[in-house]
Amino acid sequence: MAIEIRHHDGRVLFVSHRAGDAKAALHDAVHQRADLTGAALEGVDLSGSNLEKARLDGARLAGATLRHSNLEETSLRGADLTRAGLDGCNLEEAIMEGANLTDAKIQGSNLEEADLVRADLTGANADGSNLEDANLSGAVLVRASFARANLERARMENVRAERVSLVSANLEKADLRGADLRDADASGANLEKANLRSACLVGAKLGGANLEKADLRDADLSHADLTESNLERCDFTGARMEGARLDNANLDGARGLSASKPPSSGPYR
Repeated sequence: MAIEIRHHDGRVLFVSHRAGDAKAALHDAVHQRADLTGAALEGVDLSGSNLEKARLDGARLAGATLRHSNLEETSLRGADLTRAGLDGCNLEEAIMEGANLTDAKIQGSNLEEADLVRADLTGANADGSNLEDANLSGAVLVRASFARANLERARMENVRAERVSLVSANLEKADLRGADLRDADASGANLEKANLRSACLVGAKLGGANLEKADLRDADLSHADLTESNLERCDFTGARMEGARLDNANLDGARGLSASKPPSSGPYR
């Protein structure tokens, strides 16, 4: 029995004459290097699939299950992965520029060097995932969760990340210039040498976080909670500090504080 993979407009993209189901047909298509741009795969169970280097730009994968699949170097530009299950996947160097990952489940996945430029991860759960050297520039991370995730050296310039959870995440040397992190929770996170220049951290929770040598020039830390955080050798030049809490924070060697307005609660130490 022939199994067809169709474009979301109805066109046939690939026909497998040996597959017994959609999952096997997709494996066959990838093996034959078929172009599956725009494929309609909503809700399909593709758990444990090997889709390495597949061409799935613009594919419709909303609600699909891809848990524990290999998507290394897979191209998913502009794909719809809304509510998709991507737990435990290998997405190393995957291209997901402009993809819609709203409410996707990505816990414990490997996204090292993945391209997520301008991707929408609103409400996505990527707890415990590896995003080392990933590019999330301009991405939407509103209400997303990256608790305990590794974002070392991640590019996150100009992300929209209001109310994002970065609890205990590793963001060492991450580039967060111009990021909107209003009301974010980065309690206990490692932001050593992170670039937060001109970032908006209004109302952010940074209690117990490590921001040693972080660049906070021109950042807005109004009403942020920095209780017991490590701010050693941070650069606060031009930063806004109105209402920020700095109780028991380590400010040894911090720069630019004299040029910033003092917080309304919690003395500089």
